[in-house]
This record gives sequence, C-alpha cells and structure tokens, in this order.
Amino acid sequence: MHLIINWEDFLHHHWQKRPVLLKQAISDFVNPISPEKLETLVIEKNLDSQLIQRRHGKYQLGYQAFNGYASLGQRNWSLKIEAINHWHRAAEEFLSLFRVFPDWVKEALTVFFSVPGGEISPQTTPSDVLVIQGMGRSRWRVWHQLLSLYHYNKNDFAEPIINEELISGDVLYIPKEFSHEAISSEAAISYCLNFWTDNSLRMIRKWTESLSDENHRGIEYSLSPDLLLREDPTEILPQDITAIQDIMSQFLLQKREHLENWFTQEMSQTSYELPKAPEAEVYAPSQVQTLLQEGHPLHRLMGLRMLHIGNRYFVNGESLDSDHADAWNILARHRTIEGLLLSHVIHSPDFMEQLTLLINKGYWYFQP
Repeated sequence: MHLIINWEDFLHHHWQKRPVLLKQAISDFVNPISPEKLETLVIEKNLDSQLIQRRHGKYQLGYQAFNGYASLGQRNWSLKIEAINHWHRAAEEFLSLFRVFPDWVKEALTVFFSVPGGEISPQTTPSDVLVIQGMGRSRWRVWHQLLSLYHYNKNDFAEPIINEELISGDVLYIPKEFSHEAISSEAAISYCLNFWTDNSLRMIRKWTESLSDENHRGIEYSLSPDLLLREDPTEILPQDITAIQDIMSQFLLQKREHLENWFTQEMSQTSYELPKAPEAEVYAPSQVQTLLQEGHPLHRLMGLRMLHIGNRYFVNGESLDSDHADAWNILARHRTIEGLLLSHVIHSPDFMEQLTLLINKGYWYFQP
C-alpha cells in the first residue's frame, strides 16, 4: 500500500480549514483486518466495543459484552472498536503510513465494522479525523461546522458539503466540529484516525500539579517599587493586572525546561490500555546482548509511545538516560530492531542494562 497524497497541499488548503475527500489516496489497498479476525480479537481479548443500532428511527448505543456477530442479525448495526492498532500488528503497520504526522498528535486507530444499513450516528468530534475506507462501501455526509446536531435531528438544515460513497482506498478528512455521519450499503470497514486535542485549562492544571509534586517554588509577588499614589484605594488598576500577568509569564519562562519534560512525558503515555508482551523469561543484559548479536529481531509493544525533546527521551512516561540519545532514537523510530542497528552500543553496559530493564517490563520483546 502507498499513500498518494500531496501533504503540503493538504496542510495548506484543508488542515483545520475544510473537509476534503481524497479519492483513491491509498493505492493497492489491502484491508489490515478482516471482519472475522476483528470478531475473534474482540472476544478473545475482551476488548471494549460499542454497538450502534438504529431502531424505529432512533440510534441505540450499547456497551454490553460482545458475543459475536451471529446474534446481531444481517442489517442495521455497526460495531466500533478503539485502539485496534494496540492489538493487531497489521493495523499498527497500517497506521505507520501516517507517520507524516508527529507520533504524539495521533490518537489510536478506531475501526467500524458495518453491515448493510449499519450507520455511524450523527456526531461532531472535538478533534480532526481521517477516515480511511477499507472493504465495502460507505456513504459519508459532512455538514458545515456551524450547524449543530440539533438541526440535524430536526431535519431542517442545509445540504451536506460532502455527500459521497467511499470505496476501498478513499480517504476523507473531517476537521474538528464538522458534523458528520455514515451509512453502509454493504458489509464495510472504516478506519478512523483521530488527532490529539486537549483543553488549555486542563493542561495548565496538570502542569501546575506536577510542579507541586516536585516542590517547585514560585516567584514571590510584591508591589511595584514604582507604586503611585491613587485617589481610590479600592480600585485595581490595569497596570496591577499587567504586573500579575508579567510575573506569571516570567515563571513560565523560568520553568521552560520542566514544561518541556512534563509535556513530553505526558504525551509518551497512551490513553488506551497497552497489551501484554508475549510471555518470556526475565533476561540478563548479557542474554539480550547475545540475542541481538545473533540477529534475533527485537519487537516494540504495539501501541507503545516513545517520544523525545532534544536528547531527552521518554517511553510510556518513563525518562531514559540521555547519554545514549542516538540509540534511543533508533528504538523510537523503528517498530522492529535488528541487532546491527544497535551495534554501536551493544557493548555499552549502561545502555544494555537499561534496555534489558525495558524488555523485562514488556515494552520490547523477542519473538518466542
């Protein structure tokens, strides 16, 4: 599979501006997961799933345990499973097609399996989304962002700005807050890649809590040495607020490095459950060294995030030794590591000890 997208044109004309349908944006499309494999995964791994049904003109969302397709009938339902790339290697490899975007802005891959008449109910998401059509056909409709779902339910708003049937290999981009829905005319799979979003107040709260946890001290505020007499002692003047704002900005600049570390650490953690690595023995550094020298590939746990800012690397919220930044960069950029990629550090006791610790935690593993 290959992406045929002019990313510069896409970012300039469409990203967070307007929806666009990119017909046959993926050539030689191969479905990453079949309906049968999806059914097996959800049951065997007890994955969280959401059943979407339409009965008597109303949508019903169900979160009950999934026991297979047989009991659901032949029409009018869709099954939604989030973070499928955490549980299926081909889905993770499929997601790597979109590494043109930074790893930290991409959320996990959500998959919808729909039978004829199955729908993705009308919704407005707070984040941008790329919809990739897999097997089958689905008709997607997108409305202007200023139109609310209230209008949709009243059936009284304008024509959709996109009303197209997607086939395998088509990619639909929907900016945040644009209302959209989908309905399938046959058994179909749609993959949705949502992009990270958060609220500034929530981020400020989390960051300041991390400062408190580490006993950071703020800058003491006191009245300006240029204090002027004023006629009204009960009034707070604009320059008083400016002084407060300045001291807060000064503190933010003073704590820039802490902010960098905190943000990278936060974003290196996924909001979804990570799978467990295949069971293996607890390794010693010498054993890991031997396995790499013998050419055994080292696999990264599906869904695991590894990010860096400068030479500071984090994996799943854990800080790594910055003395080996070049080696950590190899581990961050590659899903599978062959021994030769780490040949320059394979005899470094410090690096091998920390790598072994990460392997024993299940973040990387040798295929049994």
